Amino acid sequence: MLKIYKRGREGLEEQPKIVQGSCVYLTEPTKEDIQYVANRLGIPTDFISDSLDIDERSRIEKSGNDLLLIVNVPLKMPNGETIPYRTIPIGIIQTSEVIVIICRSNDHPILQEFSKILDKDFNNNINVSFILQLLLVSASYYLHCLDDVDQKVIVSEKIIQKSIKNNDVYTLLNINKSLVYFTKALKVNLVMMKKLSRALKMNEEDEKWVQATFNEMQQAHDTSKIYNENLSNLMDAYSAAIEINLSVVVKVLTAFTIILTFPTMVATIYGMNFPLPKQDEAYALVVLMSFSTVISLLTGWVFYKTKLF
Repeated sequence: MLKIYKRGREGLEEQPKIVQGSCVYLTEPTKEDIQYVANRLGIPTDFISDSLDIDERSRIEKSGNDLLLIVNVPLKMPNGETIPYRTIPIGIIQTSEVIVIICRSNDHPILQEFSKILDKDFNNNINVSFILQLLLVSASYYLHCLDDVDQKVIVSEKIIQKSIKNNDVYTLLNINKSLVYFTKALKVNLVMMKKLSRALKMNEEDEKWVQATFNEMQQAHDTSKIYNENLSNLMDAYSAAIEINLSVVVKVLTAFTIILTFPTMVATIYGMNFPLPKQDEAYALVVLMSFSTVISLLTGWVFYKTKLF
C-alpha cells in the first residue's frame, strides 16, 4: 500500500503523487509501488526490499545526500502463535525532498505513533530531529512490549505454581524466545545509533534527541537481558521441580509395587496346579493372606520410617 501525505491548510492531506516536502508510507507494497518510489526518488530498490525482509538487521547507509536507515522494532504475534513477540525491520529513507517509511505490517502500532508525530510536527521540512523522534518512538515501544512480556511471565508463573506441566514450561520457553529476539535487535540498534550520531550533522537539539533515544534503547536492552536471564533461571527451576515430582511419583509407585508383591507371590504360588503344603486345611487361605498382609504392612512401615513415602 502506498500513501503520500503533505501538510496542507487543514493538516496532513493525502496526495496522488510524490511532491516536495511529502511523507511517503510504503506498507505491504506491491512491486509497482516499490518501483515507482525507487525511480521517483532515485534510491536503490534493494534497500526497500531489505526493509521488508523480516530477518533484516538494523543498519544505516548513505547514498549521496540520502540517508537510508533500518531499525528493528517489536511485533506482537497474532493469537494462536506460540511466540508472543518477534522483531521486524522498519525502513526510513530521508532525502532532500521527502521522507519514506517502509514496513511489512500495515497496522503496526509504531506506524500509528509515527502518524501522530507527522500530524503534530511535520511541516514539509525534512530534518534530522524528525528522524530521531521516530527512533525514540521505536525505543519506547520496546519498553512497552517488555512490560507486557513481564505480565505474561507473572501469569504463567502463577499457573505453574498450581500445576506444573510440560506445556506451562513451553509457554515460558516461547516467551524467552521473544526476549532473545528483543535482546539481539536492541544490541544491533544501539550500534546503529552510534553510527547515526557520527554520520549526521546535528545541532544541540538534535544531540539531545539522539541521547534520549540511545538511553531508551539502552534501558530496553538492559531490561531485556535481565528478563531473559531471570526467565532462564525460572525455567531451570521449574524443570528441576518437574523432575523432582516425577521422581517422587516413581518412588511411591515402586514402594507400592514392592508392598503388593508379597500377597501376589503367595496367590501365584498357591494357584499352581500341583499339591502344596497345607493347601487342604480349612483356614489355609485366611492364614496365608493374613501372613502376606502382615509382611506387606511391615514393609510399608519400614518404607515410612526410612522416608521412602
